[in-house]
Amino acid sequence: MGVLKRKQESEAITFKLPAALKREIEQLRSRAADAGFDLGETITAAMWRLCKQIKAELEGAPRPGRKLNGRVSEPSTEKLQ
Repeated sequence: MGVLKRKQESEAITFKLPAALKREIEQLRSRAADAGFDLGETITAAMWRLCKQIKAELEGAPRPGRKLNGRVSEPSTEKLQ
């Protein structure tokens, strides 16, 4: 097995963040670049883990209108963090 890795195809994604979080990420990106690290790759790896966790939670979550223990489930009003 070789040590070379193929560059993955990528696309930009846009979503809103709190301004404070955006500033923090920008500061971290600068510090990481100065230290020779690629923050983008680190964030991508974290997003993959997050997607897998969300998928697992959704697959196990009751759906509105679906009977669970003989009761119709209601949508969750819980706010995700």
